[in-house]
Amino acid sequence: MLAALLNVVARIPLVGATLRWYAHRYAEDSVVGIRSGYMQGVKWRRHHRYVNGYWLGHYELAIQGALVRELKAGSVFFDVGANAGFFTLLAATRVGPLGKCVAFDPDRDNMESIQEQCSLNELSWVLVVNEAVSDSVGYAWLERSHAGAPTAHIRDHRGASECIRVPTTSLDAAAKKYGAPSLVKIDIEGAEDRALRGATNLLRHDRPKFVIELHSRETAEGIRALLLNSGYELRSLTREPLVDRTLPSHILALPTAKVSM
Repeated sequence: MLAALLNVVARIPLVGATLRWYAHRYAEDSVVGIRSGYMQGVKWRRHHRYVNGYWLGHYELAIQGALVRELKAGSVFFDVGANAGFFTLLAATRVGPLGKCVAFDPDRDNMESIQEQCSLNELSWVLVVNEAVSDSVGYAWLERSHAGAPTAHIRDHRGASECIRVPTTSLDAAAKKYGAPSLVKIDIEGAEDRALRGATNLLRHDRPKFVIELHSRETAEGIRALLLNSGYELRSLTREPLVDRTLPSHILALPTAKVSM
């Protein structure tokens, strides 16, 4: 209830700005228990570079709810674009020590945050992989919008000065190396379709569920076509059928009948 109320209040321009100012007054590196949401009480080390919604607990409540519903003890979870590790931690608390969480992020600052959050909570079944997930194994350029930004996107050619060369893997290669996932969450700033193009064997044989953020209409259409052709159905994060052709910002993809690809 508190988390939902915070989400509503934060949308009021002046009130939201005041709340963000107040919430940002904490000491860098301080540790707190997450205030609300599905991870209430879980330890979190705060850094000013990340959104306050992580430690307040109300960040992307719909995704939190979907992960809680779809993951079971012993599941294998891939967090593609793990950022500070918020959803990795949530998944790790769901799958438990009999399961496995693999967090992928090419940003070293993000990788360090994930590792320290897991260490704080003694989640030894989390593996942090400092690679970008794309359509092939190799290298690409990671471009930040500005120095110290917690998010970035992959590009094939070097762009702005805030651009570093990073290793890439594919979902197929990752599944072969770390084990096939039960659920894959993908949020990689518009490159979600590239990640799925590198998952041919995963889509054909292992058939995991997907929670995917859609960043543009063009990307959404490509993802829709690829998943439907792979024998998946697209639903809302609460498993409601999507009757409108316009996809929401987040989808849950569930395997149906197997198809030959």
